[in-house]
Amino acid sequence: MAGTLFKGKNLILVITVPIAVLADQITKFLAIAYLKPLVAETFPADRYVSVVDGFWRFKYAENAGAAFGLFRDSPAAFRIPFFILVSLLAVGFIVWFYRKIEPDKRLLPLSVSLVLGGAVGNLIDRLYMGKVVDFIDWYFTLDSPLNLWLYTFRAGENHWPTFNVADAAIT
Repeated sequence: MAGTLFKGKNLILVITVPIAVLADQITKFLAIAYLKPLVAETFPADRYVSVVDGFWRFKYAENAGAAFGLFRDSPAAFRIPFFILVSLLAVGFIVWFYRKIEPDKRLLPLSVSLVLGGAVGNLIDRLYMGKVVDFIDWYFTLDSPLNLWLYTFRAGENHWPTFNVADAAIT
C-alpha cells in the first residue's frame, strides 16, 4: 500500500501539493513581514516593491471575499464559515476527481495537484485569519482612455485583481 503512494500519478500529488502550499505560505509570510503597512504609516499605499516598473509589483492586500472580492462586504459571521465550507467541499471534490484520473495521465494529475495545493493554501489563510493575503499586483498605465469596444480602460493605472501564489497555482 505505501509503495503505491509514491508511484505514478500519486507521486505527482505528494510532490506538487506540498510544494504549492509551502510556496504560497512562505510568500504570504514574506508579504506580511515586508509589505503590510504599519499601523502608524503615513502613506501605506506607497509600500510596495516594483518588479517590472509600470507592470508588476508586490503590494500587500487582504481579500475577505472570493475571486475579484465577491462577498467581501458580507457579514463575517456568514462569510468566514461559508468560504471555509466551500473550500473544504472543493478540496473534497478535487481529491475525489484526482482518484478518478487514469494512471497513464501525467499532465492532468499535475494540473489537478496544483489546483489542490492552491485551494489548501487559501484555506489555511481563511482558517487562520478569516481572509486571504494577496500581494501580486499586475497593472498598466494609460495616458488617455482606451476603448476596446466591449470595455474601456480608463486613463491612469488599471489593475488586474491582486492575487497570490495559491491563486496562480489554481489558475
